[in-house]
Amino acid sequence: MSKSKSMSRVGKALLAALTTGLVVIGGGCRQDMHDNPRYEAYEEGSHRELPEGTVARGSLAMNPAAPKLDSAKVQPAATPAAPTPAAPAVPGATPAVAPPATPTGEDGFPFKITKQILDRGQNRFNISCLPCHGALGDGNGMIALRGIRKPPSYHDERLRKAPTSYYYDVITNGFGAMSNYADQLTPEDRWKVIAYIRVLQMSQRAEGAVLTDEDRKRLDEAEKKASEHGGGHQEGMSNHE
Repeated sequence: MSKSKSMSRVGKALLAALTTGLVVIGGGCRQDMHDNPRYEAYEEGSHRELPEGTVARGSLAMNPAAPKLDSAKVQPAATPAAPTPAAPAVPGATPAVAPPATPTGEDGFPFKITKQILDRGQNRFNISCLPCHGALGDGNGMIALRGIRKPPSYHDERLRKAPTSYYYDVITNGFGAMSNYADQLTPEDRWKVIAYIRVLQMSQRAEGAVLTDEDRKRLDEAEKKASEHGGGHQEGMSNHE
């Protein structure tokens, strides 16, 4: 009995020692994790810094309203000198036509219109505008032909007389069923698209007298091709019926 009691006491002592050791070790580990260096909420340096140049959505400073241009800063295109009354008329010659002046004020552009600018405007127009407004700007885009609300034609008198600042505002902020295109078109590209829209408006109302012989030839060829294509299409439809 004495021997078993002795063993029991030794076992209890060992168990107590092991338990104490585990408690000390465990307590030490927990204390280390508990005191592990970390940031508290809203502590300086606790938030991830935003990348340089980041702006809040909708607050980009490059999306201002259309500026009112100073006419003194936008130079009108040079007008060629008119021929003297005594100069004889050359039979068959195309009369000289003064190029239109660059619009100023609310109906102006922040840069001189060039072929390169119009090409860029056409490219952006075909991507962002053509699906609804159509290739001619008459509102007969594919989306409209599929039943979505048809946009107004650029050739309506109201839009022909609207200043460029109006178009810039609509592209930037949207209007009616049209959402804004501020995310798709940079401010510079918006002006270039507007310049191309002006070209579309002029193209449907240009007078034959201002066209060169080369332009008239190209126009006649285009009308001939369109007529042939339309005739073949109608004939095919009649045969089908």
